[in-house]
Amino acid sequence: MTKLHVVEKRLKGGSRWYVYAWRGGPCIHQADGARPVITPDILGAQIRAKTERVGYRAPDIDSLINEYEVSPDFTDRAKSTRKDYRLWLTRISERFGSTPVEAFEDRRMRGDVIAWRNNWAGQPRTADKAAVMLSTLLNWAVENGRISINVAAGIKQLHDVNKADHVWEDRHWKAMRATNEKREPICPAHVMDALVLASLTGLRLGDLVSLDWSHVGEQAIILVTNKRKGRAVIPIVPELRAHLDKLRESAAAQDALRKPGHTTPICTTVLRNSRGQSWTESGLGGVFQKAKPGGFDRTIHDLRGTYATWLAIKGLTDEQIARIIGWTAKRVGAIRARYVDEARVIVSLVERLSA
Repeated sequence: MTKLHVVEKRLKGGSRWYVYAWRGGPCIHQADGARPVITPDILGAQIRAKTERVGYRAPDIDSLINEYEVSPDFTDRAKSTRKDYRLWLTRISERFGSTPVEAFEDRRMRGDVIAWRNNWAGQPRTADKAAVMLSTLLNWAVENGRISINVAAGIKQLHDVNKADHVWEDRHWKAMRATNEKREPICPAHVMDALVLASLTGLRLGDLVSLDWSHVGEQAIILVTNKRKGRAVIPIVPELRAHLDKLRESAAAQDALRKPGHTTPICTTVLRNSRGQSWTESGLGGVFQKAKPGGFDRTIHDLRGTYATWLAIKGLTDEQIARIIGWTAKRVGAIRARYVDEARVIVSLVERLSA
């Protein structure tokens, strides 16, 4: 990047500073007092001065966002991921949209990125998303030769993340199967059906609600996952087969109640909501949030870890489980040590102490 030329002029009342786009170039900023700090606005003015000299408009962040949004790196992502990304790309545009891309070649821009991230300092998770999304965009720019460095890479997170995997234990299932003072289940049956299916397949929420009967074979459930676009092959063990049979019978009963001449297409997804239609991610997630009791400390996503633990108890190796879940064998080993091996040690100790 062309070096800025900063000149001090001493006046009676102090100093006046002039910032030129380059030595011999136009003045793009002036300030009195202390030497001016080089800001993104000054860098942007320098780049505009350079491009005006050659009659060319340098690409800005908005143009970079437009390129990214039509690239496979964006379009191949799951619909829910694209929606979340667009929210953050809009926020990036609001702050940096008119900033020339070349300005992000200057490492001092990292400070401006952190300052922007800190707008959400009171919401650490949100603040971290801001930095990660800008880093994702700039990383794409590096990969595609638009810039040479990613000034947003590796910014320290504000949220203290506990990355340990959780599983649903007996106490969680009991809490969800509890009844209210009228002896009515607190969790609707169609929601419980979804939770059980998640625990027997390890599917993410998006794949769970889109699972179709065409994916269900004699020996396995086979589908292309929404998030990774990988091929998932889930073995159908007796417990899973029994639950699938129950869901199929329930669907057949709902279809039998359809009025003659009803024009709504028959739902083909494995899971259905109370109206006999396919769930949406937000629909199932929202009903679960309303149904769970106060203080409940597990999520639907935690049922992936529950499935991994269940497979470990069934005797599968870490490598076999990793292939099914889409995790690393190391991650499976950690959850095995915490929930499977630890439980076996406790049972063994109780048996020995009771002898």
